[in-house]
Amino acid sequence: MAYHMLVYVVAFLPATILLYQLVPQKFRYIVLLCANCIFFCSFSKGLIIYLIAAILVAYFFARWIEKIGEKKSDGQKAVTKAKRKVLALGIVLNLLVLVVLKYTNFFAKSFIDLTNVFGSKWKFAPIRFLVPIGISFYTLEIISYLTDVYRGTIKAEHNFAKVALYLSFFPQTMEGPIARFSETADDLYAGRGITFNNLKFGYQRIAWGLFKKMVVADRFYYMVSYIFSNYQKLDGSIMLVGAMAYTAQLYMEFSGGMDIIIGSGQIFGITLPENFRQPFASKNASEFWRRWHMSLTSWFREYLYIPLGGNRRGPGRKILNTMIVFICTGIWHGANFTFLIWGILHGVFMCIETIVTKDKKDAGKHFNALAYIYTMLVVIIG
Repeated sequence: MAYHMLVYVVAFLPATILLYQLVPQKFRYIVLLCANCIFFCSFSKGLIIYLIAAILVAYFFARWIEKIGEKKSDGQKAVTKAKRKVLALGIVLNLLVLVVLKYTNFFAKSFIDLTNVFGSKWKFAPIRFLVPIGISFYTLEIISYLTDVYRGTIKAEHNFAKVALYLSFFPQTMEGPIARFSETADDLYAGRGITFNNLKFGYQRIAWGLFKKMVVADRFYYMVSYIFSNYQKLDGSIMLVGAMAYTAQLYMEFSGGMDIIIGSGQIFGITLPENFRQPFASKNASEFWRRWHMSLTSWFREYLYIPLGGNRRGPGRKILNTMIVFICTGIWHGANFTFLIWGILHGVFMCIETIVTKDKKDAGKHFNALAYIYTMLVVIIG
């Protein structure tokens, strides 16, 4: 049951809306929890056990961090150190599940391929892992939740249902956007009634997303499939057209999905973070990443780039941190060297812009036409 399927738009979502509106407000969160379970199980069936385990880890580790923070008699340094250890353990447990399920075959095959270069004759037999939907997204949300509790920017939630709703809300299970606990948890649990305006604008956004996905992206798909399947026979200029068409297809499919997701949330009065803001109007790679997959960019900036030191330790360290972030961004998108190279490519151009321009916001300011062309080349080649 994908977001663009009729069963979602005309059956599952309307049924959830109707049942949500009919039950008393204090029980509406239960309707959403049940809808989350049904949607998740429609893809992953029994693998919902992974999601339940992840929710339990998030809930109890946040409470653990909070409890340690209350021990003021131990001294501030000792408390901070103990909290940091619990945070690290919680993050490692969640990342370990993600790495084992999604990246074991990639790392194992890469290692065997490397040894074969030096004469070994090992063969690789892929392990078939059953990977639940959304694991990449809810793993990052758990890390942000635990980190925010550790930092003291939010308090650990004592209501288990709130944590479960936050990590399993069905519109964002598959593709995000990556929300922070403080952005959605309270609204999800509040169970406010559905208003006419929310219903109207929510379905308008869903309709726009369906148009982008089914009318535009799916039409580009046939062109892209033909060109990429016959690249050995085609002229280079046709390959460029194929790359441009694929860029448009990817954007329309991804942003169309986001429109459906955000529109679905809006119906229930849930404001999910925007993920795109006219990315192809960007004048440099840095600006592109402030407009493209914004919730992911924000997450990596807040929970990886800044903890690594950000730009506070000089230009050399800033470049290193940028490359680390984009290597992780590439690998996060998929267990394949193509994704790794794509992340490195964008990281390299971000670093070049850091060196060439004193202020990234001013990059391309005086050569707008050339700046747009440069940015599109970076994005399309990537």
